[in-house]
Amino acid sequence: MRAAERTLEEDLTLLRRIAQEAGDLAMSYIHKGGAEAWNKTSGGPVTEADLAVNRLCAKELMGARPDYGWLSEETRDDPAARQKSRVWVVDPIDGTRAYMDGTPDWCVGLAVVEEGEAVAGVIYAPALGQFFDARKGAGARRNGEVIRTTQRALEAGTRLITNEGVVTHPAWRERWPEVHLARPKPNATLLRLALVAAGDWDAVMVLAEKADWDLAAGTVMITEAGGQATTHAGEQLVFNQTVPAQRSVVASGNALHPLLVRRTGYVSIPDPQARAPSPAARETTEPRKTMPETAGKQLLHIVFGGELKDVTSVEFEDLSKIDFVGAFPNYQAAYDAWKSAAQRTVDHAETRYFILHAHRLLDPATGDTHHV
Repeated sequence: MRAAERTLEEDLTLLRRIAQEAGDLAMSYIHKGGAEAWNKTSGGPVTEADLAVNRLCAKELMGARPDYGWLSEETRDDPAARQKSRVWVVDPIDGTRAYMDGTPDWCVGLAVVEEGEAVAGVIYAPALGQFFDARKGAGARRNGEVIRTTQRALEAGTRLITNEGVVTHPAWRERWPEVHLARPKPNATLLRLALVAAGDWDAVMVLAEKADWDLAAGTVMITEAGGQATTHAGEQLVFNQTVPAQRSVVASGNALHPLLVRRTGYVSIPDPQARAPSPAARETTEPRKTMPETAGKQLLHIVFGGELKDVTSVEFEDLSKIDFVGAFPNYQAAYDAWKSAAQRTVDHAETRYFILHAHRLLDPATGDTHHV
């Protein structure tokens, strides 16, 4: 069945089941005493539970809907894999720091994005016993009960989830009135959005770039609960763009939202899409299927792969377990072998394959260096 022929209710049913399984898997590591953790090269933390949940979601969601695209925090982004009418957007564990610290404000976030719009989503916080789900046109629920954003229409007294330093910063053109801040605020952005959708808080405000997986499931939750979620300047959140991120987010009930946008809209925050490569640059990043300058030469290309310690780096978990696919005389042959090997790793986000093109060879016997 093609994506366009499936109903969102069918997708949401699938998301509910996978979110439950994913949450249970994450909790199992806690019950065993905690998950091994390390820092990504980008600086943020990741645990073995993040990767295990990511593998589960990829296997189940892509197995059920192979014609959908895929975007996840714990899978290296592949723009080509996102060129689909519907895309799964996954945050295996949003709030990893809370998860590591043993505090309950973390969650699993799963969403369906269609033509740039978040149309269905699930946010499951198993340590809190809260399960949120929503789909376009059908409302939002927490543990099966319909939820709504608050109808607050005054800034003063607003129950706001944001960084405390934001509202107290001296650079505001207009001083903020007295507001009630979440102390401490939930570590997971998706959970913050869900709590605003449920009316537990009036608004959430993030004046900094957030990835699509931090927002997609929460955005559909907010809109289906009768509120709005936009950038701080009131711009619509368009997901699955070239750079899968938004410059900011402000979410609340309909009455309060324009007041927050009026107050924050002038703040200069870069648009992530400004980092998108130009069409010409994108063309240069496509795999080259031929290398005319090396035609007829037997130049060494080695295809190999294995499990990485961190999906954002190239440090292998165990060099003794490296899978050497083979040595090839040109890029075309190596690329074909790489593609075949890489396609086998869809369920294993931390397993990657590479092509090594030897440009410089050292002969230890003579000390000679040969440049290719």
